[in-house]
Amino acid sequence: MKSDAGRQTLNIRQVAARAGVSTSTVSRVLNQSGYVKAEVRARIEQVIAETGYVPSGVATNLKKSSTQMVGVVIPRINSFASSEITAGISTALSEFGYIPILGSSTNIPENEVRYIDIFKRQRVDGVLILATQLTEPLLESMREISVPVVVIGQDASAFGIPCVIQDERQATRQLTDHLIRSGHRRIGLIGVADWDIQVGCERKGGYLDALAAVGIEADPAWTVTGGFDLKDGAAGADRLVPYIHSGVPTALLAVTDRLAIGAMSRLIERRIDVPQEVSVAGVGDIDVASVYNPKLTTVHFDYFGTGAVAAHMLVAQMREEPIAPEARIMPFELRIRDSVANLKPRP
Repeated sequence: MKSDAGRQTLNIRQVAARAGVSTSTVSRVLNQSGYVKAEVRARIEQVIAETGYVPSGVATNLKKSSTQMVGVVIPRINSFASSEITAGISTALSEFGYIPILGSSTNIPENEVRYIDIFKRQRVDGVLILATQLTEPLLESMREISVPVVVIGQDASAFGIPCVIQDERQATRQLTDHLIRSGHRRIGLIGVADWDIQVGCERKGGYLDALAAVGIEADPAWTVTGGFDLKDGAAGADRLVPYIHSGVPTALLAVTDRLAIGAMSRLIERRIDVPQEVSVAGVGDIDVASVYNPKLTTVHFDYFGTGAVAAHMLVAQMREEPIAPEARIMPFELRIRDSVANLKPRP
């Protein structure tokens, strides 16, 4: 049996080294505060049992060193979705006394990893990240930070990380269905790169699903891929509708509202009537969608609610409440407005 003197031969740093974790992780186990994976907790408790370690008064008081800060990574500041999600996060966190610390990755995955490292040094209590893509370096960083993490906008559930996402595929499928029901059979797609799984792949997948369901063969020539800016939407319109003739699409579905508005602006600039000659639809329902002329038919996502839900999930983890590492899928609504013409003849 170890003596009391022998029990104090180790300090918290040595316990952490033997368990292969950080001192803050050992502190959370000692104080029963914050999220620690079950296997990590078991490893720390085994080291404590084997060594007879008794925490010092300083170690047990580390619980009081909570920063009350939450790191938040967004892809870009000048994005309607990002700003609404951030507003939802900030409002929800304030209910519990937490302060969001914001970092913009400018859609660069390496910057997301860099911010996770910065947040680790700042000893934030948790992290919310609007990931552009789930790269291996980012996943590794989220595993190593040793505080709760919730991902927004990408499905991280397969990696054991809780997340909040939009029902992208079903949303664009229903929007494409609306175009088809309005008499459009030649529907072009203005998309983004497939590395963005949710916007690039899932939204395109919904478009393809809707076409296949009614026997319309997707024409590769009617799909263009580019960036997220207004100019990319304009370029997509120029490529898909170089001029009006019987072989061009009668409708364009853009995977974001910014792309849709860029496309509409370019078509109108070229004196092409929207929607009578070419209809346009978008996704996201950004603030100008309902006031642009013509008003944009789109999908409404509750971005503010998305941020609030993600923040509440994070707070629950920080309070050691059980949260399953699964995807929370948010609802959506079609907003039918003026930018889509009905081509079906009236009875």
